[in-house]
Amino acid sequence: MSGTDTATTDIAGDTAADADTDAGLGIDTHTVDSLRTWLVDCVAAHLERPADTVDTAVKLSDYGLDSLYVLAVAAELEDYLDISLDPTVMWDNPTIDALSEALIEELAVQDA
Repeated sequence: MSGTDTATTDIAGDTAADADTDAGLGIDTHTVDSLRTWLVDCVAAHLERPADTVDTAVKLSDYGLDSLYVLAVAAELEDYLDISLDPTVMWDNPTIDALSEALIEELAVQDA
């Protein structure tokens, strides 16, 4: 393939456009979309259901997920992102959409 393959990206977001956009933020491997996808997969695994049945705009508590689940996901997030999180971030951002946005902000703060 030639140099015209500009739409190709990998999981790390290694396109020239992504590198330029994220270089100053220190979040070149994580985007709101990549975090949303990871969270959907994580929630789906805990719920033992297909990922395509998890609505990112629905409150996690509406799925019947309790505080033990929240602590487990917070620990998984810390491992995945290699950062320290306050578990209340899950309660303060009750949907996958809101949590994804908050995590990007947290990554920027911790990387600064």
